[in-house]
Amino acid sequence: MNPKRIKYIAVIFTMIFLLPVAAVSEDSRIIFKHDKTGVADEINQIKEFDYELRQRERERIERQNLEDSVEAQNVGDVYYEKGQIEEAIFYYQIAMKMDPSNTEAHKKYIAAREREKAETSHHYHRAMEYYRQGMTEKAVDELIMEIKKNPDNEKARVKLNEIEQ
Repeated sequence: MNPKRIKYIAVIFTMIFLLPVAAVSEDSRIIFKHDKTGVADEINQIKEFDYELRQRERERIERQNLEDSVEAQNVGDVYYEKGQIEEAIFYYQIAMKMDPSNTEAHKKYIAAREREKAETSHHYHRAMEYYRQGMTEKAVDELIMEIKKNPDNEKARVKLNEIEQ
């Protein structure tokens, strides 16, 4: 056989069998991608486009949270006007969680808490504080003390029944 032909077959053999093996590793793929003209630019454009899409999605979610925060605050206002302070406090808390910078919801939340404290007995108020913090056992204890002290407090009975279910 001709020595040039053997060399040619060896080069083809190397290209067919050995280069794909080298391209399997992560680093070599990156090198090959950057060696081809234009491929690296396309990869960077795709990364920039992905970043832009993620940024748009974040902005959409932030706008949605602001709108939802205002809506929750408005629902809280309706309950507050009806005198249903516990429900108003609940919706003001939702508004604050959706948009922590909603200062109006913070102010209304504080006002509702103060009104609740002024309009209810000490035990009932403490029971609601415990209940909001997830301490249901302490809330039940306070409600029981409230019912013993003030047996006509229907609100405390309803809340106790609601918690125990």
